[in-house]
Amino acid sequence: MTEFFSVSEAAAIAEVSPETIRTALEKRSVSPSSKRKTGKAVRYQFSVGDVLLVKVLVEFPFALSKEDKQSLAKILSRGNRTADRWSREGADLVYRSGDMQVLVDCKAFRQRVTRNLSAFRWGRRRIVSNSDVLGGEPIFRGTRIPLQHVAALFRKGVAVNEIAEDFPALSSRDLAYARLFSRLSERPGRPRKRLALRRGLSA
Repeated sequence: MTEFFSVSEAAAIAEVSPETIRTALEKRSVSPSSKRKTGKAVRYQFSVGDVLLVKVLVEFPFALSKEDKQSLAKILSRGNRTADRWSREGADLVYRSGDMQVLVDCKAFRQRVTRNLSAFRWGRRRIVSNSDVLGGEPIFRGTRIPLQHVAALFRKGVAVNEIAEDFPALSSRDLAYARLFSRLSERPGRPRKRLALRRGLSA
């Protein structure tokens, strides 16, 4: 069964703001794999490939044409190996035009999305709510530690090692999910590492 994510979930996993995704939707820079209507509202559903596409487009070092974005969507969201001037080689993307070849190093972004997906899936199983414990506030299973409280510490910029010391019952995976959850309602900063390009000539 295909796994889908809401706008806010996709934004947290891709480490971009929900506003960035909504702008991309308005400009039709991205076209999610699925959408459904709830009354008059349209709910977009992003696949794992869609999330990766969002991440790459946001971090791309130069403006891309609509056609280039559509080609990248075929590779990252639809799983094609080639699309027009673009192709996938391992974890990276390659753009070819005549004798020029540009290698787009996006391995780090694939790894980041994969780590965040792992944390997100872990949290789905780990967080529970019981009306008899803290009035039903979501907590980490087997504890009385509220998810919102730990997430708030991340939003305030408290170091992860300090949080770990204060809550020894929480594992590193628990903390990774709390950090991810903290981005669901806050605009995250842009990651320092950017896409790297390497130019070369086709053989």
